[in-house]
Amino acid sequence: MIRRYDAAPDAVWAAWTTESILRTWYSPLPDWIVGNATVDVRVGGGYRMTFGPEPEGDLYIEEGTYTVVDPITRLGWDSRLTGDGASEASRIDLTFTPDGDGTILDVVESGLSEDSVADHEMGWTGALDRLEELLSK
Repeated sequence: MIRRYDAAPDAVWAAWTTESILRTWYSPLPDWIVGNATVDVRVGGGYRMTFGPEPEGDLYIEEGTYTVVDPITRLGWDSRLTGDGASEASRIDLTFTPDGDGTILDVVESGLSEDSVADHEMGWTGALDRLEELLSK
């Protein structure tokens, strides 16, 4: 997925790497919340997030290990999503490219089963829409 945001690359990067900011947007549905988010953004460091319906926001758990950390340029990680009958591993790679006063974000998720591609695409669409709302404020 490719999105353009009207925000500088450092602001888009911060949205992906700062726990308090991730909690405001990283969920696939508008009426869901991020219940918890912890990040240790370094190669070999990890992250763990829970998200789902209010009030707990813990229907799903996403956790993984960072494999690429090139500040404000690239971010990559191995991910596992579990919960509500799901168990899916994938690799996610983000590229942040300056574009005038904005940023082009390229999101590539690989390694998914064919059965889960549509669900993940829907999830990314929702989350990236919320990121756009956050960055446009």
